[in-house]
Amino acid sequence: MTGTGIHDRSGVEAEINYVRNPPPAGGSVLEYVTEDEALNTMVTLPGRPMPITDARGLPTHLDREGFLLVEHVSAITDFHRLQEDPVVDAQYVEETAAMLAELTGAARVLMLGSGKKRYGESAVDRLAPLKNAKPARYPHADNTDASAENLAGLFDAFVDDFDLAAYPRWAMYNVWRTFSPPPQDFPLAVCDARTVSPDDEVTVTAITAELSGDIVHDTTSYVHNPAHRWYWYPDMTIDEVIVFKSHDTDPAKARRVAHTAFTDPTCPPGVPTRASVEMRALAVFD
Repeated sequence: MTGTGIHDRSGVEAEINYVRNPPPAGGSVLEYVTEDEALNTMVTLPGRPMPITDARGLPTHLDREGFLLVEHVSAITDFHRLQEDPVVDAQYVEETAAMLAELTGAARVLMLGSGKKRYGESAVDRLAPLKNAKPARYPHADNTDASAENLAGLFDAFVDDFDLAAYPRWAMYNVWRTFSPPPQDFPLAVCDARTVSPDDEVTVTAITAELSGDIVHDTTSYVHNPAHRWYWYPDMTIDEVIVFKSHDTDPAKARRVAHTAFTDPTCPPGVPTRASVEMRALAVFD
């Protein structure tokens, strides 16, 4: 987690589906409906071609660029069992929380639910019993400042031995793992947080269908800015995760990281489509 920052190197050019219709000041907040995109008021197509740089070996930092590749060997032997077997879910929650606590030095890590599986659109049988399980193909961060604070506040209400106000700093992280073999057809791209301006941000209300019911939550999406610097980790293995920031109360550190699935134009046809799992966490610091 040390180094002097990211420098240009080889990569690919691929389309990033930025928001095309940001509302005027005072206009209606855009909406994204996960299970029926025909209802979206957010327009993202056509996408913008952007260079996406191979980040392997680059010395990124969670508090600077906002993302990091971490080796993490899981005890889970079959990730398809997530969201199906409560024992597997609990095991992955426990080991991911422990990894994040060690990685970040947090005093405590609380997971925001269990693992969330996603599959490429061609995995019809895998997708059938799930909700909100396709890759998100537009740049976004999972929270706004306000919705992150509301989400963190829920822990005060539902965790008996937890007091958010007792900690001077807290942050939210995403942990992303692919469990389909390399190469991945729809890998994850992350954007260097230092290259994103507040003027690039657009609030989008995500209406997310889950098996337990709809979740309505404000997220951050982005308009195109040629200054953005996108990165990805090609040929990820099951023993690697991308950890990236989704909120931080310390304004001197990376606040949140735009991320999106993209189509890798160098991926050969016929490979198994991407299967991945993501976890979200709240970390508090003394």
